[in-house]
Amino acid sequence: MTLKQFFQLAGGALVSLLFYASPLHPLIKWPFIIFFALLGVALAFLPFEERPLERWIVAFFRSIYSPTIFFWQQGSAKPVFFQEEATAPTEKIIAPGGEAALKAYLSAPPSRSPVLAVLENAEQAFLSKIAQLFGGGGYVPSPLAQGPSIQGQPQPQKRPAVAIPQTTPTPLADTGIRPKFVVEEKPTEGGGPVPQFQTTGVGQAWGSKGAITDHAAQFSAEAAPPLPPTTPNTIVGQILDEEGKIVDAAIIEIRDVAGRPVRAFKTNKLGHFMIVTPLANGKYEVIIEKEGYSFDPITFTTEGEIIPSIIIRAKSRPQAVTAETVPAVQPANL
Repeated sequence: MTLKQFFQLAGGALVSLLFYASPLHPLIKWPFIIFFALLGVALAFLPFEERPLERWIVAFFRSIYSPTIFFWQQGSAKPVFFQEEATAPTEKIIAPGGEAALKAYLSAPPSRSPVLAVLENAEQAFLSKIAQLFGGGGYVPSPLAQGPSIQGQPQPQKRPAVAIPQTTPTPLADTGIRPKFVVEEKPTEGGGPVPQFQTTGVGQAWGSKGAITDHAAQFSAEAAPPLPPTTPNTIVGQILDEEGKIVDAAIIEIRDVAGRPVRAFKTNKLGHFMIVTPLANGKYEVIIEKEGYSFDPITFTTEGEIIPSIIIRAKSRPQAVTAETVPAVQPANL
């Protein structure tokens, strides 16, 4: 039901209600009540020939009150139906000698202005330079003026072609050997003793599992990944087992002195690990977890310097479990 249908239905019901509340005799008011109620329903839901009832009612009253008698009066001008309209001749305004002047103008060759001539000459010179750069083929400009020929003009000498030796790179055999970084130490000029690196002890700190034991990190150049560390306070290294084999997918967690984890990552297929974001200065504890292996937590200190590569070795490796047959115990004969 649309809003229009609702108002039509409500209007019929309202008029019927007014007649019902009126003090008229029932024989008079009940026909009006039924008529207006049915009229509201018909206006809302009863179309005739696909047109609503209200349109029929409006057309009925319009046809009744519209004029139906008309008077004809003969007009003074006769209507033109079958006569052809005469076309007005177009006047040609031609000046004396205009056609001859127009033909002479059209047949005359186009004259170039001096400004356009200068521009065309510059374009031809530019195109000739481009043609010389690409081998001299293509566009050949027409000579503008013939100047006196210069005798004895030196010809440009051709430069000898330099043969560039081509070297074919030799593919390296995939032997599975990792590159090793060799650190060469030069002796001092005075011939004095070479300074040795010493490990300085650090006071005891408390970590996640109580007091942090002083298992200092072991630095080794062989444990460096293909890209050695270049940023201060970042650690890189490798994890190996007791026999020097690679331990991959090991979980590494770095904790600060308060035991809060600050980094967590895994080793790759070659056992290498690396962090990108630098750590804050201080002492840290490294916890390594790998199923079947046991590692001691190690400590290291960051002081705003580049930390060498760290090598971590496991204490134990996984052992195969073998089933042993236990001889059955026979009951003693009583």
